[in-house]
Amino acid sequence: MKEWFISSELAGLVGLPQYQDGVRKKADREDWKNRKRESGKGLEYHISSLPSETRAYLAKTMASETASAIQDHAKAGVAMAALADKSAVSVQAKIENGRKLIALKPEQRKRADSRLLILQVADVFLSSYRACNQLDVGRRLFCEAYAARQIQLPDSVYDQQRSFSYRTLMRWQDSLDSVGPASLAGNYQGKRETKLDRNQSLAQFLIAVVTSKPHLANKWSTLHELATEYKSMNQLDWDVPSASSLRRYLTRWLSDNKAAFTYVTNPDAYNNQYRTAVETMYQWMSQPNDVWEFDSTPVDAMLIDGRHSIIAVIDVFTRRVRLLVAKSSSSEGICLLLRKTFLAWGTINPNGVMRTDNGSDYVSKRVMSICSLLDINVSRSNAYSGWEKPHIERFFRTLSHGMIELLPSYIGHCVADRSVIEARKSFAERLADKRKPDDQRDVYQLAMTAGELQELLDNWLDARYHNKKHSTLGKTPNEKYQDARYQRSAIVDESALDLLLNHIGEATVSKGFIKAGGVKYSAPELMEHSWKAQRVSVFLDPSDVGRAVLYRAGDWSERVEAINLDLLGNGVSPDAFRAAKKADAKALASFRREMRNLAKTWGVDTLHQDVINHFVEQAKDTLQFKQSDIELDNPALSALTNAIPAIDQQKAFSDEELAALEARRLAKQAEQELKAGQESKVLKTEYEQALILAEKELDQPLPEREKQWLNKYMRSHKLMAKRITRHLDELKTARQSKANG
Repeated sequence: MKEWFISSELAGLVGLPQYQDGVRKKADREDWKNRKRESGKGLEYHISSLPSETRAYLAKTMASETASAIQDHAKAGVAMAALADKSAVSVQAKIENGRKLIALKPEQRKRADSRLLILQVADVFLSSYRACNQLDVGRRLFCEAYAARQIQLPDSVYDQQRSFSYRTLMRWQDSLDSVGPASLAGNYQGKRETKLDRNQSLAQFLIAVVTSKPHLANKWSTLHELATEYKSMNQLDWDVPSASSLRRYLTRWLSDNKAAFTYVTNPDAYNNQYRTAVETMYQWMSQPNDVWEFDSTPVDAMLIDGRHSIIAVIDVFTRRVRLLVAKSSSSEGICLLLRKTFLAWGTINPNGVMRTDNGSDYVSKRVMSICSLLDINVSRSNAYSGWEKPHIERFFRTLSHGMIELLPSYIGHCVADRSVIEARKSFAERLADKRKPDDQRDVYQLAMTAGELQELLDNWLDARYHNKKHSTLGKTPNEKYQDARYQRSAIVDESALDLLLNHIGEATVSKGFIKAGGVKYSAPELMEHSWKAQRVSVFLDPSDVGRAVLYRAGDWSERVEAINLDLLGNGVSPDAFRAAKKADAKALASFRREMRNLAKTWGVDTLHQDVINHFVEQAKDTLQFKQSDIELDNPALSALTNAIPAIDQQKAFSDEELAALEARRLAKQAEQELKAGQESKVLKTEYEQALILAEKELDQPLPEREKQWLNKYMRSHKLMAKRITRHLDELKTARQSKANG
């Protein structure tokens, strides 16, 4: 809100004289706070010196002007713009707040939007009272003005939000600052506690049924019957209410969780109904280059040099687009697109954000280091969540269905499209086409090169897409950019940008050289003591991989040019060098696979066992030629040998005696194991304790304390209780069988 006023602006206002001279005399008489005008003659007066009724009138007028300037208050982004700029919330936190807004139900969203607009208008209203440290007075006056509808807010806001106290206004502001705009949705509908609210186990069962079988969501009698049968089958203590009670509870639950239920049961419907609100994710965006969204997609057209991908970036505020046709989406392609975009649009704003996915190409060390050097905030969307980058996804849909489908080498977005395209040819034509060499087939005759596709798409963007009216903007991207009166942060020196885009990370100076990207670089300066063990940022010459420019990490005041004598002057660019390294690594990997297959063919992995087996067979042959042995003469062995016949002649035990001995041994062993098991079971779990007590109760009554604990456990753990009961029945049967036998 404006804080300084000249006498002509104040004359005639509520509480002030009708003419300028009267205003100036009153200001002199009351010693108003003043200063010289920035342009023109005379003085201007601060709002804090004006009479209270004048300040109130100005506050209402300014607030009404702010409210009338916002034509569609349902878009929370408009109402949030002024408020979010004042907070120190990070870009990532602002995006997260946007996600929460998306998840709100329509009625909650309307409530949040209305309160956001009220807070924005209140911020303007309170500026005059903030200047003179009378915020509490200003808040009370704002609440009174709102209750009397003296501020020209849309009728929909007054219909949505009734009057409120100044403490409520403060609570809204605190909630907005600490939690985010979604917190303003509120949830004040009280509810009576029902049987299902008290029995969460039954409620969870019903929710599990309707989410896994959504066709039963409105069949209350069927659900009631299922719950009753499940209770009886598992002997649960559920108090199943009537079918009408189930209907009321589930109707309320489905209403409260409509978006989540749709997401689980019908993802396509969720995308169509609820994700359209995702544009409010960037509610704080206010100018070009605030948000850039990046993404990649395969080209659904066959090019002469094979399938390619499109890497694209969109400026969300203006919907301008830059794209690159590349063999694949890689860090190299992203850096080339960044170069193209920086030269055309300038850099991202200081508080702006580069929105990408989690692909390895976007999170690569090279791309991240470039973003770090340029102080670009990077925000990554969640995996498989294309709706978190809605604008670039929508552009790709426009591109695919508006331009790619017109290409002569279009191969279809899916198998069905491909079948329709193939059906245009007769069977004889398709058969003849298959017999032709690749370079003579019809699809190759109609195809274009990647360069030709790049030129075609660039021309389409500049001549058509950027000059076509967008429904969400209400104007073309070019008009949106021109109306913004934006001054870009331009990169003047292309060679400096090329050097920056070839930043390959940091290295440590050691013994007069550094090693980066698998290459050693040296320079006389690196032999000096001041450079030893220093961390340096390494930038490769865009045209010669043999030359690198070094700077101390975080210090741009001193530069060193380092070289590699083996590579310098050979005309190999860093891109070509990296491509050659990849090709070499690919060839080595292929060679390694061939050698592994060769080893399998010749059984090299089992060669050691084959050799041992061979020697074992040879050793068997040599055993045939054993020489005669000499008997060992040993007194002890001789004595023991004479004792063996006497032992053999002793009377052996009968079969009955041996059986009785074995039975006693087994009984004693079982008794010892049972005793040891009971002693070692230090009641590791409640289930084990309950099992021991239940077995003990079969033989003797339990003490009162143990009996109470066992009964409580059996009532609260139905499934475990069934297992214990089943075990006791088996134990009783075994004892009965033994007794009868």
